[in-house]
Amino acid sequence: MFCPNCGTENPPNAKFCYECGINLLDNIRVDKEDNSRDPVDDTNTNDNQTEKLKSDDISNESDNLDRESDGTDNGSDGSENESSSPKNNCIICKAGEMIPMVHKGSFGFGIKNTLECNNCGAVFEKKGQKYKLSKVTYTNQPLWIKYGHQTLTEDEWTRIGDGGISDAEQQKINQEKIELEKHQLIVQKENDANQFLTSLKNGKINITSNNTSPVILKKNESLSIVMHNITLQEPRAVRQTHAAYGGPTIRVAKGVSFRLGGASARSESHEEIRAIDRGSLILTTKRLIFIGSKRTTNIDLRKIMAIEAYTDGIESQRENKQKTEYFKGTNKTIVNFRINGRQSTIPLTGVVLRAAIQGAMVQIE
Repeated sequence: MFCPNCGTENPPNAKFCYECGINLLDNIRVDKEDNSRDPVDDTNTNDNQTEKLKSDDISNESDNLDRESDGTDNGSDGSENESSSPKNNCIICKAGEMIPMVHKGSFGFGIKNTLECNNCGAVFEKKGQKYKLSKVTYTNQPLWIKYGHQTLTEDEWTRIGDGGISDAEQQKINQEKIELEKHQLIVQKENDANQFLTSLKNGKINITSNNTSPVILKKNESLSIVMHNITLQEPRAVRQTHAAYGGPTIRVAKGVSFRLGGASARSESHEEIRAIDRGSLILTTKRLIFIGSKRTTNIDLRKIMAIEAYTDGIESQRENKQKTEYFKGTNKTIVNFRINGRQSTIPLTGVVLRAAIQGAMVQIE
């Protein structure tokens, strides 16, 4: 059968022309129906059919162009738009294609599934749902140096191929970031605390309490800090006596003996810090007051000569008082302060209490 359009010879049972694609069955039917027509009509029919085929060809070409622009052509898998992955493009050389391979396992037992690059020879061995980079031809490859013999997920290898990093590396970076932020926060708090102490010591800021004062305040006197469960300690003299005996012992009978000689005794005295009382320590703008169950001490801040700071309290020396006074347990109290627009807290250690007393003394003067 010859094509009426292009003249190409086709098999007798062909429905379409192998060359131009015209529907041969339609043309056969047209020929049968138009046998009675004149040649002019046949010519018009062929011309109309040819115009229809041309229109169909133009439409098919337009559809092909649309499919190519959308990436939906049957001959294209869109690999150019896909990211590198162990399952398609090689992430090592960026040029080869990963070919699935099956090998026998160790000692001939089982099988081993791999993906092997047909360009650089990189081998990814499948381990469950992950892939292990087990071999490359050139071991100076940066990715081999960094990730050789590592077992990662497909998403991780894809990310690495696109210039990213593995999950473990990302977790390490995140952890380092968290540690850095913690360190910066600690440094910031230390700087704020030091600035607060300096301002407190110089009398530029005051610590004020909104609680009811446990003592009667004098004129122009205000409450600063109230500390509970404070132990008052003072040095006390402790005497120890040591006795000794010298001379022979004469046995007269069983269980009976006499000692000949003399005995001597030596007494020594030293000071020990002893707890005197327990109560509350109150700091005002003019006084430091201790109220306990056995003793009450009222200290004018102007008479304090020296203060030694400890982690849990202070040591105070004042005029007309020979014995040093120790106030322990101040660090159980928390002080709230605001500096540089940031709210923070600090335990009332001896350093903080000493700075508060010094600041109050500066304002008195």
